[in-house]
Amino acid sequence: MSRNLIALQNKFLGHGQTVYDALSRLHAEQGYIADADIERIALEFHLPRAHVRATAKFYEELSHSTPAKHVVKLCNGEACRCAGYEAAAHTLRERLGVAEMGDTSAAGVRLEHVTCLGYCGLGPNAMIDHLPVSLAAAGAIERVVAYATNDVPHGFVEPSNPVYVPAAGEPCVLLSRFGGRDVTTLAAARAAGTYAALEKAVTKMTPEQVIQEVKASELRGRGGAGFPAGIKLETVRKATSVAGRKFVVVNGDEGDAGSYIDKELFERDPHGQLEGVLIAAYAAGAREAIVYIRFEYPKAIAVMKAAIEEGRAAGLIGKPLFGSDFSCDVRVAQGQGAYICGEETSLLRSIEGVPAIVSFKPPFPAEKGLWGCPTAVNNVETLHNLPWIVDHGGEAYAAFGMERSRGTKLVSLNTRVQRPGLYEVELGTTLRELIFGLAGGMEDGQRFKAVQVGGPLGGIFPERLLDTPLAFEPMAKAGGMLGHAGVVVYSEEDDLIEIGRALMHFCAVESCGKCFPCRIGAVRGTELFDQMLAGGVTDARMALLKELCDTMEIGSLCALGGMIPIPIRNLVQFFPEAFERYRRPAGAAVS
Repeated sequence: MSRNLIALQNKFLGHGQTVYDALSRLHAEQGYIADADIERIALEFHLPRAHVRATAKFYEELSHSTPAKHVVKLCNGEACRCAGYEAAAHTLRERLGVAEMGDTSAAGVRLEHVTCLGYCGLGPNAMIDHLPVSLAAAGAIERVVAYATNDVPHGFVEPSNPVYVPAAGEPCVLLSRFGGRDVTTLAAARAAGTYAALEKAVTKMTPEQVIQEVKASELRGRGGAGFPAGIKLETVRKATSVAGRKFVVVNGDEGDAGSYIDKELFERDPHGQLEGVLIAAYAAGAREAIVYIRFEYPKAIAVMKAAIEEGRAAGLIGKPLFGSDFSCDVRVAQGQGAYICGEETSLLRSIEGVPAIVSFKPPFPAEKGLWGCPTAVNNVETLHNLPWIVDHGGEAYAAFGMERSRGTKLVSLNTRVQRPGLYEVELGTTLRELIFGLAGGMEDGQRFKAVQVGGPLGGIFPERLLDTPLAFEPMAKAGGMLGHAGVVVYSEEDDLIEIGRALMHFCAVESCGKCFPCRIGAVRGTELFDQMLAGGVTDARMALLKELCDTMEIGSLCALGGMIPIPIRNLVQFFPEAFERYRRPAGAAVS
């Protein structure tokens, strides 16, 4: 069905132009998509109304059918829950005159949830009419209310995450150009050495030699799956494309609460990212690259678009490079509020302009991806490593790390530690070294309770597992996963059952709906947590929770439904006392 709809779009809109693009442009202009707009677009482009409507309603940002004078989005991710989300939500609902999140007040102010704005070390966070703000400062909520209700200038400036560059002598690959200098412009980036590795690759190495260096580096995908990057590039290069096209797609839909790794790479080193993209394209034989960035990162979108235009004007994008016949065009695609687009097949469906429903694999995108063509879908951080690998060699990169986890990893920490922010560490660094060494331990007055690594699908570990190395296999052995390495530390003040409920609800909200174990299971899981919180924990409810997790893990089509049981099982295994707090006396009636 998707193939037929994509073919119709290509016929009536022109190749590569989609209903998603038309809806996105309209939403940018007026802030909502009315039913009349859906009818008009369907008639104008001779497309089924159901397709236009399904696309609009799938994506959170495109689904609003009525206008709002101001939109306030409050982050409900795990990091912001630790930083005062509940109190902020209560105050905003009361002061803005909104009964429930998602409603619009009589004054035209819409208050919504958003899961992660990428400022997890500065929470609680909100977004006011596309401007991210920290609500941690005294009087910040009052300024939000005054602006939203009376148009009083709020005076907010976009916050900035602390970034800690490795100490002298420590491995530094990804943050090598973060040392207090601004390299966002092309001139500054080139002065710092950007694009030298690209020139070396194109003029002195064959694509196969680049791939061999990436394979020698043992670089694995940094988005969570950990697939060898060199093998993916090689697969795309060797694949046959019936249409004669191959793509590199950058997965910048970083939606894990507690993660702001990709955001900082986009915003502070955009040309470093473009260099990695172009090296990957050269190696894979791709002539087109698309950088997909989530809606919640407006600054990253703007910075990357500006960098692409600078690169285009300088002849680095869309024109033959360094006297060779290799060229690659690059553009930004903007997400519209769907966490599932972090899954690679969903991301490709979004670019193709249809609802981002997960696709069965095989075929894998490296063989048959975007518009049916071989596609290398890579995480932002993965590609950011490529210039260093080309410049220094794969063996030099593989000298960092441990076992099958080579190189360095960016990690981001939330407000529960003394020094929240972004760090680059060698893979194999332990959680204890990260939290109680680099990050200075717990914030004043807090006691450590747990740590979650890898976003909402990642494990939640107790203190006795803090000596677990940040690496692929050790994290899996401990009962979790490295994932994207967003780190959320919980203190004794945090109710882990409430956290578990929030994780299940997140899955229910963000499920693409294709498979019923995820679509229905997450809803039933949320209801089960609600029953335990309100009516008490019972043996029957705990047994049902186990069965539900087993069903979701075995039957779900993708990682969202298949891996949300990981943190839930961790809570049951490592924190039984958290459930016992809600235990009902034996023989008590079950509500």
